[in-house]
Amino acid sequence: MNVTFTVLLTGLVMLLVEQWRPAWRRDWNMGWLLRAAGFNTLQALIAYVGVQTWDRLLEGGFVLVRLDDGAGAVATGYLLVTFVYYWWHRARHSVPGLWRWVHRVHHSPARIEVLTSFYKHPVELVLNGVLSSLLLYTALGLSPLAVTTVVLITGLAELFYHWNVRTPRWLGWFFQRPEMHRVHHERGLHTSNFSDLPLWDALFGTLYNPHEDVVLCGFVDERRWFDLILGKPVRER
Repeated sequence: MNVTFTVLLTGLVMLLVEQWRPAWRRDWNMGWLLRAAGFNTLQALIAYVGVQTWDRLLEGGFVLVRLDDGAGAVATGYLLVTFVYYWWHRARHSVPGLWRWVHRVHHSPARIEVLTSFYKHPVELVLNGVLSSLLLYTALGLSPLAVTTVVLITGLAELFYHWNVRTPRWLGWFFQRPEMHRVHHERGLHTSNFSDLPLWDALFGTLYNPHEDVVLCGFVDERRWFDLILGKPVRER
């Protein structure tokens, strides 16, 4: 199973759908398309490098428990990943160094759409990849197939909640929907909806499933992408 190809193909279909029936109509902008294409290409390259390096290193190494394969292993892996990533996501917002050097690139675009899904700092992409592999291979001892399945689910989820479409509010009680994630990206806030699963946000008091959609997201200086990568000060609001 090729995760990168599957996510790419799914993303292209979703991109067509959001052009057909978008939640918010956006004009095509060549500068944005080039920036987004660059960051998404970087994501694909880092994913490939990860499979060839830290995945291979951890796959046959020390494990805390060995769940190996099957639906139960995949479900356990997904629950652990989403739980740990809930706190990892909160840390990237609350710890100044992590925000500045790791996460704020992802929050800089005003456009929240499929192309924003993997618009991330290269350091964040590497850290996320290593963390996922440690959780799935080392902590749980999942098989390569089970790891691939969990990574595929999280990748497709990333596309879904960045999707520029409208969804029913009831969906937000089971899974983070695009309207909830646009609240997370709202300019100057970033205080709710940190997890793919609303379960973790509900347990720790950060769940917000809005009735109305958010319009204003991103940074004032979103086009200063290279300064953002270098950690330089920019106008965020």
